[in-house]
Amino acid sequence: MPDQNHQPSEEEITLLLGRSGLTVSPEQLERCRAMVARLEAAARRLRENLKRNDEPAGVFLMRGHNP
Repeated sequence: MPDQNHQPSEEEITLLLGRSGLTVSPEQLERCRAMVARLEAAARRLRENLKRNDEPAGVFLMRGHNP
């Protein structure tokens, strides 16, 4: 199971940015690091194993379709 409290290190972010061909200032690097941490937290909150009829897919009914 992945570490639920993982905070990306400066080295990890620099490596990923370098692989994408980007060079950033130290201020931009810190902003990227904070953003990655927020994205990882958001991804952990997503439910897994959603079925087709689960929310939000089940919110809107298609015309002519009666479940």
